[in-house]
Amino acid sequence: MRLGQATSLTRRMLLAIGLPMAVLALALGIGGLLTINRVVEGVNDRLLGASSRAIAETIALEEGEVTLDLPASALGMLENDERDNVYYSVWASSGLLTGYPDLPRVGEPPLVDGGTSFGYADYRGFRIRISAVARKVPRVEGLVIVQVAETLEGRHALRDRMLFALALLEVALLAVMLILLPIAVRWGLVPLNRVLGEIETRQQADFTPLPLEYVPNELRGLIGAFNGLLGRLDNAVQGIRRFTADASHQMRTPLSILRTHVDVLRSAKQPAGPARQSVADIDAATRRLQRLVTQLLALARAEGSREASLARRKPVDIVEVARGIALEHAPQAVKAGIDLQFEASGKVRVLSQPDLARELIGNLVDNAIRYNRKGGSVVVMVEDRGEHGVVLIEDNGPGIASCDRALAFQRFGRLDPDQGRVGSGLGLAIVQTLAESLGAEIDLRDRADLPGLCAEVRFPMAKQAS
Repeated sequence: MRLGQATSLTRRMLLAIGLPMAVLALALGIGGLLTINRVVEGVNDRLLGASSRAIAETIALEEGEVTLDLPASALGMLENDERDNVYYSVWASSGLLTGYPDLPRVGEPPLVDGGTSFGYADYRGFRIRISAVARKVPRVEGLVIVQVAETLEGRHALRDRMLFALALLEVALLAVMLILLPIAVRWGLVPLNRVLGEIETRQQADFTPLPLEYVPNELRGLIGAFNGLLGRLDNAVQGIRRFTADASHQMRTPLSILRTHVDVLRSAKQPAGPARQSVADIDAATRRLQRLVTQLLALARAEGSREASLARRKPVDIVEVARGIALEHAPQAVKAGIDLQFEASGKVRVLSQPDLARELIGNLVDNAIRYNRKGGSVVVMVEDRGEHGVVLIEDNGPGIASCDRALAFQRFGRLDPDQGRVGSGLGLAIVQTLAESLGAEIDLRDRADLPGLCAEVRFPMAKQAS
């Protein structure tokens, strides 16, 4: 893995802490080995030296001869579970007094009374440790040297047990670290996950700064920079919305004047020909531009109210709203030769805002009439489905292919069958924005067993008063 390569925080922490810990464990193991060797050698040398001194203490001169009393405890203290072999020898200036004559002599024997020396040697196929103690006996020329030696199996066994315990402890510590480190990383990321949850639960275009109460100090700079970015985005979006609303509003007055003059020209008697056709073209273009301006204003209004709309929802009888929309669009339907019907029974109270809900349903009814076939029909229905109040707008026009329905909700999205019809491509984009502002859901689907399109809007039901 390259140093700058993106990976999980847990893996990075394991590499950043686990590798140094492994190196440290290795260094501790080497240091522990050296320390254990010194401790084992020191402990056993004290026993070996004590055995030599215990024998040396019994040396005496009796009737001109050097004698000693070899106590059983002197060699017994060297007994262990590994049953090491023990050897001894006592030397005077005159030669060997007792013991094993072929036992090797310590390379550097003690030179003063009570002095002790230690050394290693090979004896009878074994590696041995030798302790030599010097004893000055009155009226005996020179020093009497007492040597006690033992094989090393006991020392090696003790060292191996201690090294195994050390290795086991290090492995256990590393294993615990590897187990706890991911848990610690995830625990450390809890505040960040809380911030992430705050981001995920936000409504679209909500640019309010993220709270810093639960943000750890290490991440406050990052969240602060993110809040700064949110502020700049908010300013940019608000600027675009203001421009759209202001430009659309400023265009309405000259468009109204232009429409008035076009109506005057059309009422005047003009011979058939290019002039009359030009007036008709100007009138059609003016109407199209006026509708575009109206829809741009509606879109800007819907987006501007999105952040606060959910908080301003109240119980609304969606049946009355839908019935009013159907009545408003009846003249348009008659003019277009469309049979407009309304079906509902009782009241269906949903959480919504009357103005925005009216605009949402009105756009759908307008689209159903505008893009229907000559002599077609549009049915507006309201249903109570328990958790949702559903408004259905069905038509028997050409419909929208399932693969094109995502495009239909995009701004200025125009489908091939619509290219010859007057429209801006903003109707369904406004509908979706309004639905998001109201916490509603909208789907387009085919009519059941019939040609045409069904637009379904699901509003959350209002709680019944207890």
